[in-house]
Amino acid sequence: MPTSYEVRYPGVRVRCGDESGWSSSLLVWISRWTPEVIRIETPTVFHRTVWTVNQASHLRDVLTAAIQTGGERS
Repeated sequence: MPTSYEVRYPGVRVRCGDESGWSSSLLVWISRWTPEVIRIETPTVFHRTVWTVNQASHLRDVLTAAIQTGGERS
């Protein structure tokens, strides 16, 4: 996995599972017009996802990059 992530639009897809048991992903991104807002698009109606430890670690890394990017001034 990369050590840095470009979370500005179009963002980073992070693999997970959904409530039906299928493989899925969510999207983490930041708009250049609202850099203080981290957007997370979920794949399911009820917004429930299932994460392995490795997937959760990857999500943490992507969210950390988003938080750091959101604190930067464009």
